[in-house]
Amino acid sequence: MTRRFPLRTEARALAAVQIVLALFHYTLGFLCAVLFLGEEDVKVTGSVPVLLTLGYIIWSSPFFLISGCVAIIAQKKPTRYQLTSAIVMNIFSACFSAFGTIILCIACLSYVAEMEDYVWSQLAGGMLLQYLLFSSVTELIVVSILLCWIVRALKQSEPKKESYTLSESSVSS
Repeated sequence: MTRRFPLRTEARALAAVQIVLALFHYTLGFLCAVLFLGEEDVKVTGSVPVLLTLGYIIWSSPFFLISGCVAIIAQKKPTRYQLTSAIVMNIFSACFSAFGTIILCIACLSYVAEMEDYVWSQLAGGMLLQYLLFSSVTELIVVSILLCWIVRALKQSEPKKESYTLSESSVSS
């Protein structure tokens, strides 16, 4: 019989947050691609190339989604294998999220629209980059909380079952 590990029930909610963040992240990335490549024909967002930003979004969203799904499965059936796979996927998500936070910080801080008058597409581009940064930071926070809970569940010792033998339970008279 496989051993079950006690994982907090709130882990399922945080995993659902990861899935929603992945979908939100992918949708914002799609909007960035349409805006930067289609409408404005922009090649750089500040000092970061658009393709690097879009590549991060395309590659990180599936990792966020898969790590959320694996965390939900691990919460339902918390075996050592499920918790280990959740740890691995959340570590990948944390790495992608940290990398994306760095890229998007540089892009947000260096993306200055060179305009003389009000151009909505350039303002929208800056706002999309800021929302993507917020999404990446939120994913990093959620992943770190989930990793802490999963590692704590793996470290908890197995409850000891007390068994009494006939000699231990005999009463002295």
